[in-house]
Amino acid sequence: MQYELGHGFWGQRIAQVNEKMIPLQLQILKDEAPDTEPSHAIENFRIAAGLAKGEFYGMVFQDSDMGKWIEAASYQLMLKPDDALEKEIDAIVDILEKAQMPDGYLNTWFQLKEPEKRWTNLVECHELYCFGHLTEGAVAYHQATGKTKFLEIMCCYAVHIVSVIGPEEGKLHGYPGHPEAELALVRLYRE
Repeated sequence: MQYELGHGFWGQRIAQVNEKMIPLQLQILKDEAPDTEPSHAIENFRIAAGLAKGEFYGMVFQDSDMGKWIEAASYQLMLKPDDALEKEIDAIVDILEKAQMPDGYLNTWFQLKEPEKRWTNLVECHELYCFGHLTEGAVAYHQATGKTKFLEIMCCYAVHIVSVIGPEEGKLHGYPGHPEAELALVRLYRE
C-alpha cells in the first residue's frame, strides 16, 4: 500500500521543510545564514580537502550535521525532484570525496585538529557516530537519485573501519557511545 502525503496537515509540513527548513539549514552549514553562529560544517570539509585554508571549528561531532542534512534533503528529493538541491548535494559530495584520506578515513575533527588521536576513544569521540550519519545520508541520496559517488565514499570508509575495529587480534576492541554506526551499516548493507 502506498500513501501520498501531499495535502492537509502533512502536506503543509512537507512544504515547510522543502521551502524553508532545508534551504535555511544549508545556509547555516555554508555559514551564510544572517545572525547565526557559524557552523563551519562545509568549511571543515573544504579545509580537509585542501580547498580552503583554516582550522577546524565546531564540536567533535560536527561532521554528523552534514550527513543529517543530506539525508533530509534526499528525502525531499524523493517527494519532489529539485535540480538545484541535487546540484548542491553533488557539490558537497565532491568536497567529501576530496577530503577523504587515502585509507578511507573521513572525519574532519581528527583530520584537522587531532590526527594522532584517530580511533583512540570509540565511546566519546563520535567517529563512528559521524560515520553513521554520513552513511545514512549516502544511502538516502542513492535512493533518491541513483547516484553512487557518496555511497562509494562511505563504503570505502566502512572498509577502513573494518580494518581497524573488530574482534580479531591487532584490531581495536570497543563500541561507540551512540548506536548510529550499527543502524547505518544495516542500511548500507541493504542498499
